[in-house]
Amino acid sequence: MPQIEHVVFDLGKVLVHFSYRQLLPLLRRQGALIRDGEDFASQIGLSEYEHGQISTLTFLQRIDALLSAPLGEDRLRKVWCDIFTPNPQMLNLARQLRSQAQIYIISNTGEIHWHYLCERFGLNELCDQAFASCEVGLMKPAAEIYTTAEKCFGFTPEQVVFIDDRLENVAGARACGWQAIQHLSFGQTRDALIDLGFNLST
Repeated sequence: MPQIEHVVFDLGKVLVHFSYRQLLPLLRRQGALIRDGEDFASQIGLSEYEHGQISTLTFLQRIDALLSAPLGEDRLRKVWCDIFTPNPQMLNLARQLRSQAQIYIISNTGEIHWHYLCERFGLNELCDQAFASCEVGLMKPAAEIYTTAEKCFGFTPEQVVFIDDRLENVAGARACGWQAIQHLSFGQTRDALIDLGFNLST
């Protein structure tokens, strides 16, 4: 088996945690009629935003339009970014891997979150290169996002392992010839990387 020289991380629920647990009740208090996170995403066209098909202003206006007591652009930007918290074990794992491989990030995310996450978690220092779905107009698990990464990052499928929490994204990478790990826990992901030949502390 060829040596793995490149590790591609997903971001949300891998290197950082996120949850709508506080956001949805806040929006409901402002008058939003939303059942759950999936319903919320559908009503605001989140997939369109994360594909880069609508502007940030339009996206924020769509959220505010759900509310009988609108929050306004500045407040919405803040509450939209407050869903994230760090995953220290996985962030440290990525740092450990930097001495053994090139590190990359591919994230299905929109402009607001991407800029916030790059700044808040120092992604430029954590990885060699990164891109968000909104920048390339493609989202995992579409095959084109993986082939775009190959061209952008300069590797071949045999050289890379991909780490993502969503099984469909892992399957998409494998269909393109990548090795891939479904991230379920820190220990499981670390052990899978050790099995691939990486030297990682426990």
